[in-house]
Amino acid sequence: MIACMSDMQQMRNVDPIPTVVPGVLKCRCRSCELPRHGLDPRIAHYITEAGFEGLFKVPNLEADHVLITTLVKRWCPEMHTFHLLHGEIGITLQDIEVMLRVPVDGLLVIGSVKMDWLGLCHDLLGHRPPDLVPHPHENRSILTGVRIRVSWLKPRFKAPLVANATDEVVQQHACYHILVWLGSILFMDKSINQVLVMPLQFLNPISNAKRYSRGSGALAWLYRHLCKASEMKAMQIGGALMLVQL
Repeated sequence: MIACMSDMQQMRNVDPIPTVVPGVLKCRCRSCELPRHGLDPRIAHYITEAGFEGLFKVPNLEADHVLITTLVKRWCPEMHTFHLLHGEIGITLQDIEVMLRVPVDGLLVIGSVKMDWLGLCHDLLGHRPPDLVPHPHENRSILTGVRIRVSWLKPRFKAPLVANATDEVVQQHACYHILVWLGSILFMDKSINQVLVMPLQFLNPISNAKRYSRGSGALAWLYRHLCKASEMKAMQIGGALMLVQL
């Protein structure tokens, strides 16, 4: 890692680039607008109960498109490592645990991709997305496959919790915060306006989340995006790009 610092410093010494530049990957990332500090203590309690208090302390980091593109060009899909001038360097579970404060011990994050996602959203978020109703500004549904539009969720959780909010409502707000943070940092895909709803199945009940190794799931997701982005015709990349940049 130390031997490669000169390579990393040289790659960082570049001028800022516009959104689209030939040969430079479009890094799919979303700045999470949810508060890190000053959360309602009732919501924060369940976030801690789920084991995500560390993730909520990770600051937003603007993506360096050139740096990430340069690293992707040196990515070896067979070895899952970057081939640099002074040797190989990889991203490990320890990196996820230390840099992103995500637990890596526990059960594998293996679940279903075919569920009643509408019903699951209703049960854990308290709101059921309209079935096959197009978005007012785009000809797309609120819930497309396993992805839900953040702009539809946000207004439903904008108001602060009332003093006499039930425990169920508090947990729904906590699930919303966790879902958006996971979709913004760990499981970012190529859709910048949507987040995956699949993690909800591991939040039922919310204390169940601690049983799973979120770190291993995020690392596998990142490896997949790095391998796809290393292909000749690739134009964009998702995944935990903050981890790549760090």
